[in-house]
Amino acid sequence: EGLTIEKIFEVIPETPGEMKSLRRRVLENDLFRNSFFSEDGLRTGIFVELAMDEDDSENLYSTYIELERIFEENPGVDKHYIAGFPIVAATLRTVIDQDTQRFFPFVALLAVFLLWLTFRRPSGVAVPMLVVGFSISFTLAIMVVFEVPLNTITSALPVFLISIGVADGIHMFSEYRENRIEGLPREKAVCLMLDKLALPVTMTSITTAVGFLSLTVSDIVPILTFGIFVAVGTLLAMVLSLIFIPALLMVLPEKVSASQEGSGTDENLSSGVHQVNFMDRLFQKSLDVMTAWVLRNARPVLLAALVICAISIYGLSQVKVESSLESYFQADAPLVIANRAMEKMSGSRTINIVITKTGEEEPWKNPDNLKVVEEFQEFLANEPRVKRTLSLVDLIKRISYAFNENRKEYNRLPNGFEFLESEEIFEENGQTVKRTVKREISGRDLIAQYLVLYENSGGDVLSDVVDSEYLNLNLAVTISSDSTTEEEKLLQSIEDYAVRQFPQGFSMTSSGMVPINVATSNEVVTSQIRSLSGSILAVFLMLALIFRSVTRGLMGMIPLVFTVLFNFGVMGFFDVHLDIGTALVSSIVIGIGVDYSIHYLSRMFRELGDGTELHDAISNTVRRSGKAITSNAVTVGFGFLALSVSEFLPLVTLSWMIWLTLNISALATMILIPALAVTFTDVLKLVPSQNY
Repeated sequence: EGLTIEKIFEVIPETPGEMKSLRRRVLENDLFRNSFFSEDGLRTGIFVELAMDEDDSENLYSTYIELERIFEENPGVDKHYIAGFPIVAATLRTVIDQDTQRFFPFVALLAVFLLWLTFRRPSGVAVPMLVVGFSISFTLAIMVVFEVPLNTITSALPVFLISIGVADGIHMFSEYRENRIEGLPREKAVCLMLDKLALPVTMTSITTAVGFLSLTVSDIVPILTFGIFVAVGTLLAMVLSLIFIPALLMVLPEKVSASQEGSGTDENLSSGVHQVNFMDRLFQKSLDVMTAWVLRNARPVLLAALVICAISIYGLSQVKVESSLESYFQADAPLVIANRAMEKMSGSRTINIVITKTGEEEPWKNPDNLKVVEEFQEFLANEPRVKRTLSLVDLIKRISYAFNENRKEYNRLPNGFEFLESEEIFEENGQTVKRTVKREISGRDLIAQYLVLYENSGGDVLSDVVDSEYLNLNLAVTISSDSTTEEEKLLQSIEDYAVRQFPQGFSMTSSGMVPINVATSNEVVTSQIRSLSGSILAVFLMLALIFRSVTRGLMGMIPLVFTVLFNFGVMGFFDVHLDIGTALVSSIVIGIGVDYSIHYLSRMFRELGDGTELHDAISNTVRRSGKAITSNAVTVGFGFLALSVSEFLPLVTLSWMIWLTLNISALATMILIPALAVTFTDVLKLVPSQNY
C-alpha cells in the first residue's frame, strides 16, 4: 500500500459537472478551506513566496507591478486583490518617493510666502532660505555617506529642516530690522544683533537638537534615525545662521546711500524698506493689549491654565495606542481594499507559534504530544479573530484520512496503539488462502510510517510545520484583525492558555507579523515615555544652566509642559491614536517650543539687567521679541502643514498636530511667562539688577 500525492486537477475543468466535482473535493479538504478557497467557494487564492529580502522595496514593487500586468493581460476573473507584507513594503516605498517629490517644493514655497508676509522684502526671504538650503543639502549628504535610506518618517526631513531652519533667520533678521528702524548703521545693527542673539540662537538650537535626540532612545529604527538627522540638520542650520546671516546682511543691497546710512531719515526708512507698516503696528498693538490684559489678570490666567491642564490630563487617560494598516492609508487605497478582501477569506495577519517539548526524542511523533497541540488549535478556532490554524496535526490527520480510503472516522490523530488491517496470503493444506490480519502498532510508529510515506510520495510541506529532528513544531495562525489592540488581546489569550493548559516540558514562542506589530505598538508607548521624560529633563537642566537658576529654568519649562499636556488632551478627546507618527509630536514641541521660552526669557532678563522695571521689561520684551516668536510659530507651524499632502496618514495627522501645538506653545509662552513673572516676582527674584 502507498500514499498518492497529486495535483487537485491536471486539466482545468470546463463542464458544469467537472466544476461541481472539483468544488466538492476542495471543500471537503480541511487544508484547503479558507486558504486556497473561501468557504462559499466563490473566491480562490494564490500564495506566492518571494525569494527576496523584505526590505528590498524596489524589487518588491517591481514584482507587484508585474503581477498586476499579468492580470491585465489575462482577463477572466471578476476581481483580483494583491495583498501581504511585501505589497505593504512596496506601497510604502512608492509613497516615500511621491512624498519626497511633493514635500520639498511645497514647504519651500510656503516658507517663502510666509517670510515675505513677515518681512515684505527680498532679503527677508533670501537670507533664511539660503541657510536652510545649505543645511538640508549637508544633512542629506551625510545620510548618503553613511548609507542611511529614506523611510516613511525620514522622508519628511526636508519639511522639518526648512521649518526649523528658518526660525533662527526670523529671529536674527527681526532683531536686525528693529536695529535699523532705530537708525543704527548697518555694521552696528549687525554687531548688536549678534551681541543679543548669538547666545539665544546657540542655546535654542542645542535644546532643539536635544529634544530630537531624545527620540534615539526608541528601538524603532525610523524614529531613531529621524531623531539623529533632524538634530544634525538643526545644529548645521545654527552654525550656518551665525556665520552666513551676518555676512549676507552686510553685503545684500538695501538701496541706501552712504550719506544716509545711520540717519533716522535715511532713504530706506522713508521708502518703507525698514519702516513699520500698518499691519506691523496692528499686530504689535494686539500683542501689547494681550500682554497688558495678562498682567492685570495674572492669577485668573494661571488658574485657567491649571484647569486646562486638569482637563488635558483626563484626555491623556483616554489616549489609545493603535496601529493598523487601514489607519495608515485612505479607505480607497488599493492596499486597504485588498487587505479587506483577504480578511474575508483567509485573513491577512499571521502568528507563527513554535512549540517545543523537552525530555524525549522526536517528541512530535508522539500522538499524546500532538493531541495537546490539537486541543490548542481547537481553543484557537473558538477565538473570534482567528480564521484558521495549520500544524503538523492537520497534515497527519489528512494523511490518515487518505491512507484509510478517505473514511471520515480516520480523519484524526492515531491513538496510543492502533490495529492495522491488511490482507495476507497463506498456504493451508496446499491451497492459497487470503485472510484479514490485524496487527497492533504504536501510535508513534504509525505516525512515523505516515510521514515516511508522505515524503516518499513527494510531499514537500513537512518542513513548514516541523523541523527535521521533530523537536520544534510550527503552528501557523491566520487572523482577520487589523487592530493592534485586538491582536494584543489575542496574544495575551494565547500566553494565558499555554500557562494554564500546557503540560510540563512544553514551551512556546510567537513570531510573525502580529507579534511584530504588537511589539512595535508597545515600543511606541515605552519610547514615548523615555523620550518625553528624557527631553523634559535635559531641556530643564539646560534652561537652569542658561539662566543660572533652577526656579527660572522651571519658569521656562511651564509653557512646554502645558503644551505637552494640551497635546495629549487633544489626542484623547478627538480619538487621535498614539502611533509611530503622533509619538513624535511631544518631543518635537519640546525641541522647538523651548526656543520661544529662551528668546522671551533672554530678552526679559536683559531688560531687567539694564535696570528696567518688571512690567516695562515685559512690555519691551513683547515689543522686541513678541513678533519674532509668533511669526516663528506661524511660519514653522505652516511649514509642517506641508506634510498634509502625504498619502501616509500618520504624517497627515502629525502635520496638523504640530501646527496646533507649536502655536499653542508660542501663545502659552506669551501668556504664562508674564503671568508667572508678576505673580511669583519674589520667588523668581525678578528685580532690576546686574545679576542676569
